[in-house]
Amino acid sequence: MGFKAWSEMLAQALREIDAGVLSKVVLARACELQRAGGIPIDDALAALNAEYPECYRFLFEPRPGHAFLGATPELLLSTSGRAVRSMALAGSQKRGATPELDAALERELLESAKDRREHLIVLDALRERLQPLASVLHTGDTVAMKLRNIQHLHTPVEAELRQALGALPLVELLHPTPALGGAPRDAALSFIRAAEPLTRGWYAAPVGWLDTQLDGSFCVAIRSAVVQEERAWLYAG
Repeated sequence: MGFKAWSEMLAQALREIDAGVLSKVVLARACELQRAGGIPIDDALAALNAEYPECYRFLFEPRPGHAFLGATPELLLSTSGRAVRSMALAGSQKRGATPELDAALERELLESAKDRREHLIVLDALRERLQPLASVLHTGDTVAMKLRNIQHLHTPVEAELRQALGALPLVELLHPTPALGGAPRDAALSFIRAAEPLTRGWYAAPVGWLDTQLDGSFCVAIRSAVVQEERAWLYAG
């Protein structure tokens, strides 16, 4: 997608927000790369492991040369019996080149009304969806999560459910959060389907694992790429 088409799509989204149809929508685009001889998937995963050790790194390769991989900071949920962990992760700022500049940018992020509003939409959606199932629901303090090249507003969310459900029903309940879809959910997803020229496919899907008790952990597969032998599509929202 060229910059002009991207700008027009953003302008359309802003009109929907101004009209009150949407309060938030997260649009995505993809960049296609080609490499003769194939994409070195193992090398790409090793680079992600080295550059983003604080993120959830994942590789799903249903057949050789065809893969989905990435490094995401965003936990959708983790379950252990009746205990559930999740997070609101929304609102972004770059890192500073010096400790002083980095601290100033962190303060700017924490005090930004725009980023706080965006973050609260995600946090409220998580609480709204978990509350009917929970006997206890707790949200922690909002802080800056610092990654190598970016920092985000981050609020941990923990719940004690009335009964253990396992991870998959909660994945269905929470996905997609407004952090990668929007709000209201149905209106935002309808807008995305109509406006985006790409098919998201696996991009932003829940990726994780289950144990024999059907508990597990799932991250949100943003900052990811789909590889098909000599071609790769890099996604960003």
